[in-house]
Amino acid sequence: MTVTTTDDDLSALHLHDRHTELGLGNDDLLGIYRTILLARMLDQKIWGLNRMGKAAFVVSGQGHEGAQVGSAWAIRKGHDVVLPYYRDLAVVLTLGMSAYQVLLAVFARADDPNSGGRQMPNHWGSSELGIITGSSPIATHLPHAAGIAQAMRMRREDRVAVAYFGDGAASKGDFHEALNYAGIHRLPLVFICENNGYAISVPLSKESAVENIAQHAHSYGMPGMIVDGNDPLDVYASVHGAIHRARKGEGPSLVECKTYRYLAHTSDDDDRTYRTPQEVEAWRKKDPLQRMKQYVIEQRLLPEQREEQLEEEVRAEVDDAARRAEEAAVVDADQAFTRVYARPLRPIPRVPAGLGDPPQPGPPEAALPDAATERTIIDAIRQTLHDLMAADERVVVLGEDVGPRGGVFRATDGLHAEFGDERVIDTPLAESSIVGIAIGQALAGLLPIAEIQFADFIHSAFDQLVSEAAKIHYRSNGDFHVPIVVRAPWGGGVHGALYHSQSIEAFYAHVAGLKVVTPSTPADVAGLLREAVNDPDPVLFLEHKKTYRLIKGPMPDDTGWRVPIGVAAVARPGDDLTIVTYGLHRHLAVEAAEALAAGGGPSVEVIDLRTIAPLDRDTVLASATKTGRVLVVHEDNVSFGVGAEVAALVAEEAFYDLDAPVRRLAMPDVPAMPFAAPMEGAVAIGVDDIIAAARALAEE
Repeated sequence: MTVTTTDDDLSALHLHDRHTELGLGNDDLLGIYRTILLARMLDQKIWGLNRMGKAAFVVSGQGHEGAQVGSAWAIRKGHDVVLPYYRDLAVVLTLGMSAYQVLLAVFARADDPNSGGRQMPNHWGSSELGIITGSSPIATHLPHAAGIAQAMRMRREDRVAVAYFGDGAASKGDFHEALNYAGIHRLPLVFICENNGYAISVPLSKESAVENIAQHAHSYGMPGMIVDGNDPLDVYASVHGAIHRARKGEGPSLVECKTYRYLAHTSDDDDRTYRTPQEVEAWRKKDPLQRMKQYVIEQRLLPEQREEQLEEEVRAEVDDAARRAEEAAVVDADQAFTRVYARPLRPIPRVPAGLGDPPQPGPPEAALPDAATERTIIDAIRQTLHDLMAADERVVVLGEDVGPRGGVFRATDGLHAEFGDERVIDTPLAESSIVGIAIGQALAGLLPIAEIQFADFIHSAFDQLVSEAAKIHYRSNGDFHVPIVVRAPWGGGVHGALYHSQSIEAFYAHVAGLKVVTPSTPADVAGLLREAVNDPDPVLFLEHKKTYRLIKGPMPDDTGWRVPIGVAAVARPGDDLTIVTYGLHRHLAVEAAEALAAGGGPSVEVIDLRTIAPLDRDTVLASATKTGRVLVVHEDNVSFGVGAEVAALVAEEAFYDLDAPVRRLAMPDVPAMPFAAPMEGAVAIGVDDIIAAARALAEE
């Protein structure tokens, strides 16, 4: 499909009946026109509210209505799933959101269906309408669309995912990773680019090496179409064809709508600094509202009297919606402390007492049963993954080399042979898309377990974990949740050098909405992994790679065995000194404690955190109060790590019970870890280091 008009006025409009040949009836035609009119009048109203000081921030879509309504009209409302971007006012109106609901978001009122006042206006989301919650970072939703579409295909549904974005998003890695993945798997997905020529102020010539965004489609094995975004019928024809193609199982498409925004990027932007009034006026002559209006008049569907009546109806609808939204109940300030987690396991630090969502702790921890098999850590992971997949067809595994190879550590060995390509998915080497696709799968009702081959490479997915997975429940006011597990081998001691030895837990434990788990025994691996898959929140599941084959222990044979997230373990009881640690250093600390006891030294209690976030403050404080001395041991750099948080907690809550300052034993602030064995040994924390630090603390 190519652009049908290039003239600067309305003279090139088709005079013949175009809509009937597209399968559109007269009611459709009038519906398209009315929705464009509603979007324009509502946008103008919102812009006016901003200029009056009543709306703090607004994003205008004036000029985009033809692309938005024309494309959305081809979508099966309530059946297909749509991921809009922040300029898509007319898309959500077409899909069923009312002017009143839009204005509730503008005024940040309590009943705002998109976010309950948590996000800026235009961050759309409604599970009822099939509109996936969106955020401010551009292109991050495109891998979500791929994950949703993959879930649809797995279930043999006739649904399609439709993802909207601007031309600026086509510069982002998530755009290319999502298109590549969709093309590989021939997913039922339609990408719609609303190309208005600018990424805020940067013109297309400086943001793209190719003239048309649609040219990228062919690199990813899908058709790319360019349409006149100011002609709703042209847009409808192209998108309807792309959706029909996707619904038949013929794969994804990319539709580029050439359009223009008439106003600034947002109410905080001054577009006079980067474009001329003459340019804007030239595009206004192609106004989709006027073009659609002229077409329906030419088709004798809009007599003058009805035209005036319709405009009055829409204006009255917008004015009434604005009045009611402005008068609607304001948000209770206490709501800021709610919806952080879909299942809060512990009180959230610094949330005032009595506020926030009440904790919903997991099952109580049971003693290890007699029926248990001795396994290594890696065996426990592999067996638990198998059990989870066998018990629930919603569980899928995805990541680099997880398929026939079974992962570089063999953690997924045998799963592909038993469960096949659809549930054990080898992905491209693209961590952002691995996590982003898992988010989409979770939003579609699957229970994905994404593997990052080495934790050192997870930072490519930082945006997906931090901006998306961790915030979706909060930003949607609980309308959506993301039950994903991201597994990652971490830690040093295996001569992996700088990029295969990092400790990453502190980065992600800082993020509200994300749970970070660090099991260190086969039983804990099995119990915590089952709990993580069962948890409605995103869980980062960190496995210390040196423990994979080094550590053995009993793993309960009961496939229902669970270990609660957010509960530390007393790995060894003691009376004189507490060591708080996790991961590999649980075992090193226990060994050090035993050596100290054998030599007549202090009685050391070892606390294995097992979960970094949420932190089990109660167990740590109880031990600190009992022994009066606390040593925190971890492999990560000493500054700003988990040890700093534990030390601050004990200092704040148990200061008067201490007999000595809290001490930290951790790696110096150097990149982890050098390759040469002598250098690696110089920065690593071993048993002798723990013994020396504990003795020194006991003598203070």
